[in-house]
Amino acid sequence: MPASIFSEGYKIANFQTEIHGKITLQCLIDSFIQVSEDESVELSVGVSDVQATGVTWIVVQQDLHIHRLPRANERVRIETQAASHTNYFARRLYRVYDEADNLLVDVESLWVMMDLQTRKMVKINPALTEPFGSEHVKRLPRLTKIPNLSGEPDQTMTYPVLFTDIDFNGHVSNTHYVGWITNTLDFDFLRDYLPTDFSIKYADEVRYGDEVVSQAQFLDRDEEHPVTVHQIVAADQVRATAQIKWEKIKPKKADA
Repeated sequence: MPASIFSEGYKIANFQTEIHGKITLQCLIDSFIQVSEDESVELSVGVSDVQATGVTWIVVQQDLHIHRLPRANERVRIETQAASHTNYFARRLYRVYDEADNLLVDVESLWVMMDLQTRKMVKINPALTEPFGSEHVKRLPRLTKIPNLSGEPDQTMTYPVLFTDIDFNGHVSNTHYVGWITNTLDFDFLRDYLPTDFSIKYADEVRYGDEVVSQAQFLDRDEEHPVTVHQIVAADQVRATAQIKWEKIKPKKADA
């Protein structure tokens, strides 16, 4: 029997959008993560319940396929499903629909459990997956293999880690990585292109006081559909890698 699907209505706020009036990748991910937390709270396995057992959920990778980014003030429906898990990895799906039930964004994500004391991955406690109806399987589908940067990056930006960047797990909230990654690209590029696919793999934590270096490189400079690869580095260690596929914004046709 498949895991249950949980859904909530959501309105895109103006402050979550960028120059095109579309939600940013960082705010998009924040919004659907919140929906899965709402489901967890409803099932009495929210953050505080899980952390009371000495562990916490950590996202390892997210793959987003974007058909259309929601617009400012648009009402959408966000669905999530804790689909399946092995002894050490859990697969959670997200889908975002508009009011006409058109699929806007679909997401696959991979999660692990981390011991709060040792900060190491531990075996998943079945009591924390059973409420979702998650299926125990031997293997999970592979997510996108993200290429490494080759040679010198095309663009680099440095960010301090501030108190407000730290989340309830005591490290930088994962969605801050997304903001660092996209903001490393220059204004003209971000003005002319929108993402169609976004994959990010989190390798290690970033903590308060770290200085983060965000590096970007063009994997494909195709004018219509370029591809960029990214890495987040702190203390000379790669903490996250990402790949973004882009599509050039087509100019609006003048009225006849």
